[in-house]
Amino acid sequence: MKNKKKLVIGITGGIGSGKTEVCKMLAKRGFKVFHSDLAAKNLYLKDKKLVAQIVKAFGKDILNYKGKINLPKLREKIFDNKKNYLAINKIVHPAVISYLNKEARKSKFDIVIIESALLFESGFYKDLDYIVTVYSNKKNRVCRLMIRDEASRNEINHLMKFQLDDKSKMSMSDFVIINNRTLDELKIQVEFLSKVLKAL
Repeated sequence: MKNKKKLVIGITGGIGSGKTEVCKMLAKRGFKVFHSDLAAKNLYLKDKKLVAQIVKAFGKDILNYKGKINLPKLREKIFDNKKNYLAINKIVHPAVISYLNKEARKSKFDIVIIESALLFESGFYKDLDYIVTVYSNKKNRVCRLMIRDEASRNEINHLMKFQLDDKSKMSMSDFVIINNRTLDELKIQVEFLSKVLKAL
């Protein structure tokens, strides 16, 4: 996928870091953005082979009465333990990566942004030209998630354990956006990033 005609940029960060907000800002600045979680949900609905693999791994009770994957039930099983988490990623990541690579290649845009919480864990970073990590300290992330998802502190801490630590993400990235203060300060950083990406 790496070529001079098209740049494919990955945006990652821990849960609650603000990477989706950064992607919204970049979309407003004319960049094409793909979201890996939306791609996965799309594949859960349309990719029968993928669904069959997931049912084989987790059982038929993850399906609803229409025979479709019940996402809350699947999510519950995934985060029940590390074994399930690794199992689902081994099944879903290759399908999502293949799908997003195809979509990026088909896109008429010169620069394509792909948002994914698991760029490094999935190995997807190897296909990308540059990586941007959005960093926010744990206190801010927990506060945002408690408001956004109405989740408890314990639930959030449990989810965070499954993700690669921030220091590792930042050390493997080409750019880092710090999202610990105001929305206006985040906009300034995103504006600067957009200029840099266009210059590349």
